[in-house]
Amino acid sequence: MTDQEKFSSIKAVFLDMDGTIYHGGTLYPTTMPFIHFLEERNIPYAYCSNNTSYSKDQYVERLAKFGLAATEKNFYTATDFLVDTLKKDHPQWKRLFLLGMPAMADELRSHGYEIVDDDPEAVIVSFDKLLCYERLCKAAYFVREKVPGFSTHPDVFCPSDQPTCLVDCGAISRCVELASGATLRQLGKPDAGFLRCAAARLGLDASQTLMIGDRLATDIAAGTNAGSFTCRITGPGADLASFAPVNPDWSCDNLGILQNLWEKNTNA
Repeated sequence: MTDQEKFSSIKAVFLDMDGTIYHGGTLYPTTMPFIHFLEERNIPYAYCSNNTSYSKDQYVERLAKFGLAATEKNFYTATDFLVDTLKKDHPQWKRLFLLGMPAMADELRSHGYEIVDDDPEAVIVSFDKLLCYERLCKAAYFVREKVPGFSTHPDVFCPSDQPTCLVDCGAISRCVELASGATLRQLGKPDAGFLRCAAARLGLDASQTLMIGDRLATDIAAGTNAGSFTCRITGPGADLASFAPVNPDWSCDNLGILQNLWEKNTNA
């Protein structure tokens, strides 16, 4: 398939956030023009992130500080995929033990789930800045006792422009697995279901979408697994250490280069 045929097939765009549209507290200068480019062509888009730190209304506020207008419909996160997975595979479950941020607990409650400390029907392990040893032990105990466990995403560290290493869900999940001797069901990117569910919310098949991100092991692998077109962003702030045996359809330093390539192949 030629580039012209690929671009002509794209009906919606999914964008990773940190390392793709901004880095830390800095919005990339090519982000706003690219969003306007999509809007002018009536191409729907959604920010697809494994980050469960924020609720969607908090993400709306976060992007507003960059000058990016968005609504909750412009986001599909690992929390959304968790909810879609639980409702599809285990609709009877309502009681969840959660290692996660308060914003994630609130989103789960908004979907009818009860966040409990005892007798859970499932254990959810996610990014948790408030993680304490007692709750970590509880999670491992429940999983060891055969309560089904889920990890919301495999990232072992969060992107940051600060001199730190932000321990993420993948590392916390591995701790629970090692202590319990059990394996958590891994969700989030690169699971093919992530983008398939995100596309379904737009009434599309994943093969009609483009996934843009910087991490090969999550963003690009998710697109490849789901049958989406993919573009890897490789400029400053992008995570180039991530590896997976996948090849993106395009590799660009920034969204502006992708936009120029897109225009060149659809305006001829």
